[in-house]
Amino acid sequence: NCHVVITIRHPAGFAGSLKRLGWTYDFRNLLDQPLLMRDHLESDRADMESIHPDDIISQGALLWKLIYRFVHSTRSLFPQFDIVRHEDLSRDPIGGYQTLYQSLGLDFTERVRDIIQNSSSSENPTKLAKNKTHSVKLDSRANLDNWKKLLSPDEITKIRKLTEGVSELFYSEDEWK
Repeated sequence: NCHVVITIRHPAGFAGSLKRLGWTYDFRNLLDQPLLMRDHLESDRADMESIHPDDIISQGALLWKLIYRFVHSTRSLFPQFDIVRHEDLSRDPIGGYQTLYQSLGLDFTERVRDIIQNSSSSENPTKLAKNKTHSVKLDSRANLDNWKKLLSPDEITKIRKLTEGVSELFYSEDEWK
């Protein structure tokens, strides 16, 4: 019995992280796959081809939209997919992971609880340094709103517009404020 956990993050949180890290995405990685384009992404070709190589915000928003549109469109076919929002785990790490462990048939031990508590504690940094992007210790609640400080109102509007039609499947109007 195989389970897959898919973690989703707010599109502005995702794009904000890419901006902070300076990570761009080359859509040639997708455009150069004829079968993928034909079967899933042809309607997005013009958007992928028109985004400037330095426009991290648009790249992040479009990439988010492509990924989570596919996740949403296939979720009913794969009941073994557990979709968990990053923000929900950040707000209540212990409760969120306990529920996730239950759904996966795993034992939520005291050791697991301690590791999660240690990794998400308010005593941890509120954001990671660029040279520690893979660190696992972060103040999970404080990290939730980092994108609101990293992104300008125009960038947030751009992300929202580019992810329309998909973002509202996972995030409410209030979660953009």
